[in-house]
Amino acid sequence: MSLSFHNSSATKVYPSPDKAKKKKQPPFYNTLIKQVRLWHWVSAALFCVAMIFFAATGFMLNHDDGIFAPHMTTTQRRANIPPQLLASLQQPLKEMSLSKPIKDNGDVDWSRLTANEIHQALPDDVSKWLKENNFPVRKQATWTKDFVYFMAPKLGGREKLLIERDNGHLHYEYTSRGWIGFADDLHRGSGTNAVWKLFMDLLAIACLVFSISGLWLLQVHAKKRPSTWPLVIAGVVIPIIIIVMIFHS
Repeated sequence: MSLSFHNSSATKVYPSPDKAKKKKQPPFYNTLIKQVRLWHWVSAALFCVAMIFFAATGFMLNHDDGIFAPHMTTTQRRANIPPQLLASLQQPLKEMSLSKPIKDNGDVDWSRLTANEIHQALPDDVSKWLKENNFPVRKQATWTKDFVYFMAPKLGGREKLLIERDNGHLHYEYTSRGWIGFADDLHRGSGTNAVWKLFMDLLAIACLVFSISGLWLLQVHAKKRPSTWPLVIAGVVIPIIIIVMIFHS
């Protein structure tokens, strides 16, 4: 009977050079990476639609004199302030300077350009009458020797109201800029309320969180993607070059 012997020694497995070189990161670093990723995707999830909206309306604003020029429509109304309210409109103004904005040598004195106007509230009885007749009212109006008026932005348009102080003739005009003007005003916050402006502030904070966390994640993966930092530098340098060209044009 013959006996056969086999070499049963186990084969040793050595780690690959890449794994051997890879350093084990401390637990805090791994936790930080997870948090940064969490902030990155949460900020994107909450405000990605708003980011698309503001990017689109920003593009529209850049071309508001061309393909995205708003369609203007104007509505006018006329009325007469009741005679019993004329005394309130004809009250002496608090202060009035009749200095001319043009100097003797022909230069413009910009500080005097609006010297013939003062800003003060409308009389209470006039404000009440305007509200009762569906006219807009503002806290402050511009007063001149002959007129009292105000111009105010309204979401998607602009409204103007002027009253002749001597006879009470009222002129109201509302200019609508259509849906394009509506979207543009939302982008700028013009004619909106405090809640929308708060939303814009939160969106700005979310964009900062998204961008800063994105930069951190770029740094984490930059070793595997050599083009990362050249692209980031290009994104910084190109706008600077354009700005310099604007100043020297």
